[in-house]
Amino acid sequence: MAALGVALMGYSYWGMESDAGRRRYDEMAGMIPFFVGVAGVALLGLAALLALVHLWRGRRIRRPGR
Repeated sequence: MAALGVALMGYSYWGMESDAGRRRYDEMAGMIPFFVGVAGVALLGLAALLALVHLWRGRRIRRPGR
C-alpha cells in the first residue's frame, strides 16, 4: 500500500511539475495528477496508520512482579 502511494505521488509530481507532464495534462486535465497525488498521500497515511495499529497490538506489557 505504501509503495503504491509513493508511485502515485511520483506520477502526480511528474504530471504537475515536469514540462512533459504539463503538456500532457493542460488546463482542466491537470486535475488528474492533482487528485492522484491526493490519493497517494491518503494511501501513505493509511499504510502508516495500519503499521502503527499492528505495532500497538503486538506490544508486550511488562507488569511488575512477574
